[in-house]
Amino acid sequence: MKNNRTTKPLVFIVEDNEAYRILLGRILEKRGFMIMMFEHGRQAIEMLDYCMPKLILSDIQMPCMDGFELYTMIKKRYPKLNIPFVYISSTTSTREIEKATSLSTRSMLAKPVSPDLLLNSINEALSSDNTYIAGI
Repeated sequence: MKNNRTTKPLVFIVEDNEAYRILLGRILEKRGFMIMMFEHGRQAIEMLDYCMPKLILSDIQMPCMDGFELYTMIKKRYPKLNIPFVYISSTTSTREIEKATSLSTRSMLAKPVSPDLLLNSINEALSSDNTYIAGI
């Protein structure tokens, strides 16, 4: 008997603003993603010992561990993993935007981001891996 159930792709949402974290989570859940939400990068790193997301959606400026430190730590701890990263931030700093680009992240989105732009960026990042494409 064939199982027709589709596995929902797991997305880590790493965002220190609770209201925005919940909003992003609802947007993605409505589009068929399974989500795990974290207030900062250290929490997300700890969870990588137990499960691997298909994508990480991360703010840049956060307490404890910012988005750049999160990316660097994942690459150091799990060098063979190739988890797509999408940054979402309210920063207008040219230095931070250039740093995000230099880290080979899939994209950097400005807050507040529209649901369509968010989903398009996530789908683009995931499609390079031939994985799940969310309905828009």
